[in-house]
Amino acid sequence: MSPITHNVCHPAMIYRPIFALLVLLIATTQALALAPANPARFEKAILAFEAEDAAKAPPKDVTLFVGASNVRRWESLSKRFSKTPVLNRGFGGSQISDLVHFADRVVIKYKPKQIYLNSGGNDLHYGRTPEEVLASFEAFATKVHQDLPQTKLAFISIPTAPSRQDDVELVKKTNGLISAWCAKNGVEFIDIFPHLLGADGKPRPELYVEDKLHFSEAGYDVVTSAIRWQKEIFAFAAQDAKKAPPSNPIIFTGSSSIRRWNSLADDFPGLPVMNHGFGGSEVFDAFNYADLLVIKYHPRQVVMYSGSNDIGAGKTPQRVLADIKAFVAKVHAALPDCRISYISNAPNPKRWSLVDKMRELNRLAEEFCKTDKRLEYINTHDDMLGADGKPLPDIFVSDQLHMNPKGYTIWTKIIAPYLLK
Repeated sequence: MSPITHNVCHPAMIYRPIFALLVLLIATTQALALAPANPARFEKAILAFEAEDAAKAPPKDVTLFVGASNVRRWESLSKRFSKTPVLNRGFGGSQISDLVHFADRVVIKYKPKQIYLNSGGNDLHYGRTPEEVLASFEAFATKVHQDLPQTKLAFISIPTAPSRQDDVELVKKTNGLISAWCAKNGVEFIDIFPHLLGADGKPRPELYVEDKLHFSEAGYDVVTSAIRWQKEIFAFAAQDAKKAPPSNPIIFTGSSSIRRWNSLADDFPGLPVMNHGFGGSEVFDAFNYADLLVIKYHPRQVVMYSGSNDIGAGKTPQRVLADIKAFVAKVHAALPDCRISYISNAPNPKRWSLVDKMRELNRLAEEFCKTDKRLEYINTHDDMLGADGKPLPDIFVSDQLHMNPKGYTIWTKIIAPYLLK
């Protein structure tokens, strides 16, 4: 006969949920104590969300964006994140304490798989202290974790803006407090603040609309890039911590055709090559993260392959060229002697319908590279075509987009003479 077993709860098992509930109650009480006198001033906006839900059921497993007016005004949100269902629940003028007040109606009910929160600037502008803003965010995060334990939460840093320069030190302090809290509590902190500044340390005016407060589409480019790529860019720093990067290297950067070049070091023996490709990226992303991707390493040469994803996403060759020029200008402003080599966009079966736009981008890039002796254009496009003028069928993997070792052999032979010894 089997012995009778008794399920005895360890004291920690009893007190853990009670402790979590107390934390939630304390944080919520703090946030409500800080709340504006009448959070119901947003009732009309919340009712509009509910009417929208009644007319059309929101998607399941949604990625939810919530916050103040920079979220509310993000009209291109669904287009920018077209590969995942997104829901915009920003309401202009709100503070984080308002998000706590309405959390059940604008966040929890959707059971999102991911939440991106961008708020806090209004709180500071209207008199909250950095510590009070942190307390409000703690209350929000605690509620999310209590009600939706599987949901990921990310805080998009409070931005600076030309019209609120008097708040900038408060913004920096608050971002620092929230970033530290996020690091301790497993919440992602997406830092857009440094990307919004120009060389003079002031907000870049092209990132804002006429009111000098809200983002332009160029500003949303920055936010989108940070959301998509911050983790991968920070991973490069983690690699550096494990193995010191070479001095004065040759950095290969760009999209997945660079990232997937696993034989890069072997293909160029004796040269200090570094692979800083990040798959799916566009030229703007390399510009946005140029400081961390390139400039901090003081490379002798940068070899870029990017632009194909841009064309695939609907950007014009002219727009991509503008981003290439911006990347070059940013690198040369910091590293005036650095050579920058641009690899032509490759023909591939997957995007053959876009080949004319790819070739136009290649033509524009080649002409641009002729304007500066520190630039060079590397034409790999032609050698990737067969006698019939179409992509060689045996140089791509099964997705018909990325190259197999035969493709990289072609690239290696063409690129090698351009690399600085």
